[in-house]
Amino acid sequence: MKGILKLVILDTNIVSYIFNKDTRALYYQNQIRGRRVLISFQTLEELWYGAYTKGWGDRRKNELAHHLEQYEIIWPGPELVTTCARLRSERKSAGREMRESDAWIAATAIMLGYPLASHDHDFSDISDLELIQAPAPQPDQSQE
Repeated sequence: MKGILKLVILDTNIVSYIFNKDTRALYYQNQIRGRRVLISFQTLEELWYGAYTKGWGDRRKNELAHHLEQYEIIWPGPELVTTCARLRSERKSAGREMRESDAWIAATAIMLGYPLASHDHDFSDISDLELIQAPAPQPDQSQE
């Protein structure tokens, strides 16, 4: 449908790569170009936690605040809470327990039905989660 932007959720690592101009951001920037980009409230918390933990000054914190303005933030509500609880329970039953912070981010994408762009391979075996993920680097064959 013309004129409708596809949506995508960004994991904390992708927002961090983009903010810090890390070369790992390039793949993801190409994949999300032209899409409406959202982040979970959990990503917002993790980024601010990192800023405070590293003792960033006002200038750097202002840069982060300005960068974050481009993202729509998804806040928790009853549906997200139950989606996250169900996901964590399913993962624990499967012997693949996940951190609560990762569960919030994955649950956000699952609840909305949008892909999650993440460099974190812990998300790769969640059946109802569509991932945008850079291909794993291949071993250098020229050395053989």
